[in-house]
Amino acid sequence: MAEGHVDVKRYQIISLLYIVFICFSVINIKMSVLDSNIYTIKSFQSLIVEEVKKVDISNKIIDDNIDLLNRSEKAKSYLKIRTRLAKSYQVINGVIDHVDNEFKNENTTLLKQFNSRNLIEKILKSEKGVKQLDIDLFDLSDNIKKAPYKLQTSLDSLVPIRKEVTTIKGKVDEWGYYMFMHKPSAISYMQLQRIKLLIAKMQLLYQEAALAEIGYQPTYFSKFNPKLYVLKSTVKEYKPEEIIQPNQKVINVTEEVFDELFKKIINSLHTENIFVGLNNTLLSDFEFLLGQDFDVEILPKVNIAKSGKSYKVVFNKTGEYLLRFYDTRNGKRKILFEKKINVNSLPDPVVRVKGDNLNSYAISVKDLLGAERLEANLEINNLNFFPGRINSFKVIKIHNGKEEESISNYGELFQSTTQKLLGGLKKNDLLIFDNVNMSLIDGSTRTSPPIIYKIID
Repeated sequence: MAEGHVDVKRYQIISLLYIVFICFSVINIKMSVLDSNIYTIKSFQSLIVEEVKKVDISNKIIDDNIDLLNRSEKAKSYLKIRTRLAKSYQVINGVIDHVDNEFKNENTTLLKQFNSRNLIEKILKSEKGVKQLDIDLFDLSDNIKKAPYKLQTSLDSLVPIRKEVTTIKGKVDEWGYYMFMHKPSAISYMQLQRIKLLIAKMQLLYQEAALAEIGYQPTYFSKFNPKLYVLKSTVKEYKPEEIIQPNQKVINVTEEVFDELFKKIINSLHTENIFVGLNNTLLSDFEFLLGQDFDVEILPKVNIAKSGKSYKVVFNKTGEYLLRFYDTRNGKRKILFEKKINVNSLPDPVVRVKGDNLNSYAISVKDLLGAERLEANLEINNLNFFPGRINSFKVIKIHNGKEEESISNYGELFQSTTQKLLGGLKKNDLLIFDNVNMSLIDGSTRTSPPIIYKIID
């Protein structure tokens, strides 16, 4: 009897261990998926090294031209943001170093820890971990938003930088938890490297934008081939004496740089974020008179209109344009400088349901019925209107996992058939606004991603 009792206990323990094994095999992330993150990490690290090389080169050019750059308010704003980004780069680098050092103190490595969660979560919860990164990134975002001149970038959305993040399933998580907690080391460490790469890239963009204000363009150069490859331009042959030599200061200042008209053009000129079809501001807060003090030629030819102290241009086509500025004072027509600009296509609009409490995945029928329409926005150049119209969209009701009803709505306003469908929604139904078709003033037609809601009451 005793032996039988022991066998029963033994089999019970074996069965229990088998159940535990099955559970872990279900809840564990596939090993090959985590293993692939090691290669993602190595890719990010390699890209960071290359970006930092470019940052160092452009910093050298900035140091050599700092007096000239400081005469441009736009360049000064860009460089101030550059400096703030450099601080954020040091913060994220410090967090990564902290993780590496703690691994070393525990006599382990990322490769050994890649499927483990406990140690990296403990490290990132410390004072030198996510808390520092959280404070720094949100301060960085606010700092950039308050700058008088800034670039249209996707840093906030790609990191993402927001206090709460809504998952695909509609769950709302605090930022640090969503990004790093309860995840294998391979994923959390990859996120740290990804953020580091984004900040390095953003710093380079701002440095290049500042240098563009005094005529510098990103280039490719080889010591084995004395040609300068200017991006989006033709290849130009350079003589040996035209190539910057080691320890040579890369600055070339002519008398025009110190002329009041020249300085005012440089400080007032807007050549970034130029979009086709919009009334783009070329010069702002500009007292000199076109035709009397200066002239500007744009090729291919477009019309320039004066509005108060600003000069505005509508570009009908995308592509590269050449600006030529002339000094026409004293009855002469003297060329000041040339500058190439790129006119971009309008980006895809962001579409949402207009109304309160409609920015999350889970909503109520009451809030939906209070809405009147879909609205589209283009988040560029502080536009206070939408340069186009919504032509049509499809409204789909999903009940018990099946499409129960769908209708087409024409225009942005909810038609009576749409309102009737909204009124018939029940708890746990899914509502989809799909195939949102829009026409923009640049002549293009766009379709936005679907908007999905889950009805909570």
